[in-house]
Parts: sequence; structure tokens; C-alpha cells
Amino acid sequence: MRENFTAEEWSMLIQAPMQAVMGICLADRVDPVSFLQEVKSGIAIVSEETQRLDVGGGLTPALLGGLAELDAADPLAGEQLLLKKQFELLGLIQTFKTSKEGRDYAIAHLQKVAVILDTKVTGVQASEFKQWLMAVATKVAEAHREGGIMGIGASRVSDKENDMLKKMSASLGL
Repeated sequence: MRENFTAEEWSMLIQAPMQAVMGICLADRVDPVSFLQEVKSGIAIVSEETQRLDVGGGLTPALLGGLAELDAADPLAGEQLLLKKQFELLGLIQTFKTSKEGRDYAIAHLQKVAVILDTKVTGVQASEFKQWLMAVATKVAEAHREGGIMGIGASRVSDKENDMLKKMSASLGL
């Protein structure tokens, strides 16, 4: 499946899950501890996804295999690798002046991914990958309750995260 894409296109696809994580993490203004917990959860969710064997289609399993290959090639493993990925994502986030700029970057990335998918693979393969990507983003959004006081009145997915999920879905053409 990888042979259908240029190296740059494959790289864009490989980065898509982390872009989705970044977009969701930047959706809300939360305290630093909650923000870091959400980043950590997002990285863990993407890492768990690379271990899945039950994902159908041709493109999504190939991409998960590509992500797993990158992890296997890294000298770090386990918690150390997850921590490295957290720092890499936080480093990227720090390059943006505002959280809106980071969210816009993630949306633009997903729009580019949609164009690549729509021109390089079948509609079914593109749809499967886009749905999987949105499922990952939704898991990240649901990872931590937000709002409320001491957990009372908190929601699983905040309004701003829900808005971001809608923008992500639209940017992917779903």
C-alpha cells in the first residue's frame, strides 16, 4: 500500500494521528496539568492503535504497520518512547503563538491528508482511514472529563472539543 504514495505523502499520512491528537488537546483552555494529561492520553491511544490487528481495509493496517515500524526502529521502548513522543508533540505545540494557530495547523494537515487519500486510494479505503482517524480523535476527546467543579457537572467531551471534532470531520470530507 505504501508504494501508492510518495515519501512526502506517506509522511503526511503517518503524522495524521498526532495532528488529530494535537487538535483535540488544543481545543480547550484547561489547566496545565489537565493539558499534559490529555497529551499523554492521546499519545497512549495512538500507540495502542498501532498494536491493533482487527482494523480492516488496506490502508489503515498499512499505516498502523508503518507507525509500528517507526516505533520498533527507535532505540527507546515502552514508557520512554511514549515520553519521547509527548515531548515531540509538546515541542511542536510550542512553535505556535496561539492555540488557534495550532488547531488551524492540524485542520490544514487533515485537509492535505484528505486530498492525498481522495486521489491515491479507493473511496472505501479513504473512508475507512478517515473514519479510523476520527475514532482516534474521539477517543482522545473522551479521555478526560472537562468542566464542572471537582468532577461534578463535567462532560466527557467539551463543547470546544466537539466543535473541533466537527471541524476535523469536515476537513477530512466526512
